[in-house]
Amino acid sequence: MTREIRFCTPTGKYWFLSPLANFPIKMSVDGREFTFRSTEHYYQAMKFYASDSRFGVVARLENADDARLITKTPEYRVNRRADFDKNKFKIMEDGLRAKFQQNANAAEMLKSTGDAILIKQCPVCYKCGFGIGCGENRIGKTLMQIRSELQK
Repeated sequence: MTREIRFCTPTGKYWFLSPLANFPIKMSVDGREFTFRSTEHYYQAMKFYASDSRFGVVARLENADDARLITKTPEYRVNRRADFDKNKFKIMEDGLRAKFQQNANAAEMLKSTGDAILIKQCPVCYKCGFGIGCGENRIGKTLMQIRSELQK
């Protein structure tokens, strides 16, 4: 029987799997290089063009959850990057892949999960996570794909 690893809790053993975990990534955005504190910072900042001041505000926030929450405020819900919704899952995938390619210790921890089924269990995120009783688990599936690539 294949074991499952469910993650979402900031204090849990598998928190490192979360996009909110603090593993910095360097990414090219709109022709410029940026370093983000976490995959979540990158994902949330990508809702805006690099020339938009909100991009910088989101990217510089100390806490990944603050980066997520600020983009839900009224002034951050308008005039976003035109193609964000169409590309949001690819943006997350690119950020997660960078996290494990650029952080050797994170890559080793991911590989140490073996063949476990990885499930982002979050009560409010049904597309990227599993939610309560349902969801697409896109992040878990992406992590398993990245793990497979790293194990080769």
